[in-house]
Amino acid sequence: MTETRVPIDLRRRPDARLQVSRLAAELFWRDGVSATRGDDIAAAAGIATRTLWRYFRSKEACVEPVLAESGRRFMSVLAAWPLDVSIEDFLEAARIPGPVTYTEDDLHASRMIRLGFDEPALRSAWLMVCDDAERQCARIFGERLGQDAMSREVQQIAASVSGAVRVLNDSLSVDFVDRGIKPDGQDVLDALARAVRDGSNGRVGPAL
Repeated sequence: MTETRVPIDLRRRPDARLQVSRLAAELFWRDGVSATRGDDIAAAAGIATRTLWRYFRSKEACVEPVLAESGRRFMSVLAAWPLDVSIEDFLEAARIPGPVTYTEDDLHASRMIRLGFDEPALRSAWLMVCDDAERQCARIFGERLGQDAMSREVQQIAASVSGAVRVLNDSLSVDFVDRGIKPDGQDVLDALARAVRDGSNGRVGPAL
C-alpha cells in the first residue's frame, strides 16, 4: 500500500514531478486508473490537490515524467553519438551482455504503457511523451544532416524513427508486464539501430 510521505516540495525539488509521477504510477497499478482520483495522488504526495493541478493538467498526465525517463536515456545516447562513428559501432560500445536490467522507473513506465492499451487517457499521456521525444529527435537529426530541425525531411525522419521506437517500447512493455520477458540487450540495440537507419532511408546512421 502506498503510504502518505513527507510532503513533496514541487517548487524547490528538481525531481519533485518525477517523485509525484512514481506515486501516481503505483496507485494506478494497484487500484486502477478509474478508481484513483487526483485527491489520492495528492494525498500520497503529501500536498494539496490544488497544488497537484498547478503542475499536472490531469491525473493521467501525472505519469508523464516517469514515462519520459526511458526516452530521456535514448535521447542522451543519440545526443552523445559522434559524427565520425556509425550508429551500430556507437551502440555496440555501450552494449552490456545479457538481458536488459530494468530500473524501478522502467517497471513503472512499462506498467503504464501496458495499462494505456485499455485506458485511452493514459495512452494519451504516453503519446504526449513520444511527441516530445520526436521533437528532440528532430533537433539531433537536423544537426547530423546539416539541416534545420523544422525542415520537412528532418521532421519526417524524426517522426519515423520515434514512431519505430514507440512501437518497440510498446512491444517490450507488453512482453515484460504480461509474460515477464526481459529482452537481450543486443537485440534492443540492434532494433534501435534499425529504427534509425530504416526510418531515415539510410540518411542517418553512417559515420560522417
